[in-house]
Amino acid sequence: MKIKTFWLAIAAFIMLVNCGNGTEKGSSEINAKITVADSVDATGNYSGIQVLILDFSKGTDQADTLFISKTDTSGFLRGTVKVPSQGLYPLVVSRNGVNLMRSQVLLSANDTLSISGELPGLAGNFKVDSREERAVQIFRRVDTGFSRVLIYLRGGAIADSLVSNEIHKWSDLYWDVYKEYPGTIAASLGAKQSIRILKGFNDDLLLERMNESLTTDQMITNAADFGKKFIAEKQGFDASISFVDSLKSLTKNKDVLQALDKVIIVSYYDSSRVDKSAELLDKFKRQYKNDEIAMEWAGKLDYDLTYLSPGKKMPHFEFVTFDGDSISTESLKGTAYILEISPVTNQMYQTQFDRALVIHQLYQNSGINFYTIPLEKSAITADAFFEERNRPWPVAKPGAFDVKSILDTLNVTIIPTRFLVDEKGIISRKYVAEDFDGVLEGINKIINKKNQEN
Repeated sequence: MKIKTFWLAIAAFIMLVNCGNGTEKGSSEINAKITVADSVDATGNYSGIQVLILDFSKGTDQADTLFISKTDTSGFLRGTVKVPSQGLYPLVVSRNGVNLMRSQVLLSANDTLSISGELPGLAGNFKVDSREERAVQIFRRVDTGFSRVLIYLRGGAIADSLVSNEIHKWSDLYWDVYKEYPGTIAASLGAKQSIRILKGFNDDLLLERMNESLTTDQMITNAADFGKKFIAEKQGFDASISFVDSLKSLTKNKDVLQALDKVIIVSYYDSSRVDKSAELLDKFKRQYKNDEIAMEWAGKLDYDLTYLSPGKKMPHFEFVTFDGDSISTESLKGTAYILEISPVTNQMYQTQFDRALVIHQLYQNSGINFYTIPLEKSAITADAFFEERNRPWPVAKPGAFDVKSILDTLNVTIIPTRFLVDEKGIISRKYVAEDFDGVLEGINKIINKKNQEN
């Protein structure tokens, strides 16, 4: 099982929920058969091939060993693997101290993993079979099929009258994964997709399925993300906060309860209700004062509230562009602008670039400018990305600015990070990652305010 983009997507989903799906600590059985081709070793002695599964979830450089065992002369091993929580874990196969393959494996309590492979070329023939793996394969087939359909939909190859039926069909297929493989990561992924693609096509069914799926902590966390945004659009901000708060009654998982508190605090911050956000953050810090990771998160948000929230003066920054122009907070006074900080090789940044380009084209005549600070060490890499796109706005040249100062002063912990600043140098809002979707509202506020003043 090679590490591919699909597995990175699963890892991203697990990271999003941040605390697994509520599966309690447990164990699973492992049966493995790893042999050596006769062309390499005709002795038939396949002993000493080690299988190691690690856990880096504690966020330290030191990994916990969940499983370690070596094959006998027949190439067979059997054992029990500890499962701290349902998720994706690194797996290493080695022999005589030489690493032969690195991969990842899905672990869930009370599952059985059957592993097989042959040396040499283990990376190409290594197989893992388990309930989690089988569920993922079903989800993968559905997801691949829907991705193809999306291409046809976006290309206009499917008649408008048939689009709704097509969406409902694929939503049902995703939902089947959820129903047929309950408790698996694939089930949560299936439910998530089934619900999301119904938006705008059948909102009643969307709500029905979202409520039905609130039986695991993964889906509760997903609802706090997608559901909050959906309800805010339909019923307003206060209703969305009430919805997230109501999710707390569905779980006893302390990590999930903490995640829901974070969602509410950040929601107030993002909606420019800074005082309420600060009030709830103070309560959060008292409640989780003995949680080092929680306090680190709180400290970063506290910095944003104090120095980078809407209405605050944009902190000092400076850089030199590829064209040799010196840009700073002071030189941009009198100009409204969006400042981007991100590696240009970042996948999300590249996905959002076309949207940023359209916004730039639409609003540059209204006095909204763009500036990008790329975080690549190589000026060649950054320049190549923008040269291919005719460099539509000024870009800082790597090496011509203090990276640490920029990251620290602007509290850049997630990328891409963007700031919308008005012509007086006052922060309108800080946008992180997907939040950029809401930038048009902020731009229009700046333009409308400027028109009223004039």
